[in-house]
Amino acid sequence: MAVSTSGVLRSKQDRDYFKQGLAVMIETLRPQTIVNYSRMPDDIFKPYRKNGPEPIELPYYAFSVRKEAA
Repeated sequence: MAVSTSGVLRSKQDRDYFKQGLAVMIETLRPQTIVNYSRMPDDIFKPYRKNGPEPIELPYYAFSVRKEAA
């Protein structure tokens, strides 16, 4: 399954909606892998790191460019 946290981590409400939606999708679809485009914060993805689909993080391009410039 592919998801993206880009743009949904700014507010607590958006973060909570994403977390709830992710849980329902994982329960319903039972994927073996979650590919996420952008950051994978522990408060959202930690429950799945040991007992769920394998999480794979694809770095958000603008974020990785900013890291290199620093």
